[in-house]
Amino acid sequence: MKGQPSRPYELRHRPRSGTAPGTLVAPPGARPPTINVMAYGDDELIERADVSLDEVERLLGRHALVWVDVRGLGDAETIAQLGQLFDLHPLALEDVLNTHQRPKVEHYDESSFIITRLPHLTDEALELEQISLFLADGLVVSVQEQPADCFDPVRTRIRKHAGNRGRLLRADYLAYALLDAVVDSYFPLLEQYAERIEGLEERTVSRPEHAGMLEIQRLKRELLQIRRAIWPQRELFRGLREGEGRLAGDTGLFLRDCEDHVLQIMDLLEIYRERLGTAVDLHVSALSHRMNEVMKVLTIIATLFMPMTVITGIYGMNFDPAVSPWNMPELGWRYGYPFALGLLVGVGALLLFYFRRLGWLGR
Repeated sequence: MKGQPSRPYELRHRPRSGTAPGTLVAPPGARPPTINVMAYGDDELIERADVSLDEVERLLGRHALVWVDVRGLGDAETIAQLGQLFDLHPLALEDVLNTHQRPKVEHYDESSFIITRLPHLTDEALELEQISLFLADGLVVSVQEQPADCFDPVRTRIRKHAGNRGRLLRADYLAYALLDAVVDSYFPLLEQYAERIEGLEERTVSRPEHAGMLEIQRLKRELLQIRRAIWPQRELFRGLREGEGRLAGDTGLFLRDCEDHVLQIMDLLEIYRERLGTAVDLHVSALSHRMNEVMKVLTIIATLFMPMTVITGIYGMNFDPAVSPWNMPELGWRYGYPFALGLLVGVGALLLFYFRRLGWLGR
């Protein structure tokens, strides 16, 4: 719901304690999986949506590259059949369904397994979706939690470059292109956070009572979640470049570019967190300044009325002027009352003039 804090992915579905390794359990409430496939060579392209595993199996070995995109984790049996079809390790399949995993890369005999995280910011709630990739000869399998993704630019490149797909015919380069799309999706998200922080800073200066600490703490928490999702991706790209992965040609150079993007994202996160820390100090200072202004006004009012209170107190002592000529003779004076009122106004005006000379008024 809008306005509710995002839920850290570490608190999502976890396997029950004592479960045997490789046990596949679908996350509660997950969407039923749908399978889309793109099988292509340099000139041909077959693209099908919502297909069965039997249809996918018929496409294997007939094209230079097959990209199988699975959306939804609601059926553990489908994930198990996927593993049997492509000879995927059970431990990797278990990590696919346990969506609390940190970004990483693992190398198996016939495939490499990659986990990354795709950010979504909807209705002011941050979600970090787990994206799993399997990389093998002539095959890339992507498994997502949600139907929406950031891979449309990659699909468009595959469709448009018929006869000149070049690197996209290699599984390692397609995996890089998918990872690059995930990393690039962080930049628009961070731009939204930059706008929110700027608005927060402006409100903190102009109307500090409307820039609450709850909003500041929420932004700090969400930025921390993004940092925890992006930080391990440095090791991911380094492991792909330097490990025993299935890289060919110049894919390592492109992965290094992705690693540079990750470092840029981390730098932006540090800057935004520092700005939020400054916003906290500014918020406290602005509230303190506002309180000081209120106290100054109250002090001026109290100071104005102090001499007036003394004067009215003196004239309220009720000494009888008939007993002694020194007992408030002005009480019998014709202009005594206007004189007292004028004295009160004069003292107040004199104090106001004095406060203005001190700079307490007129700022």
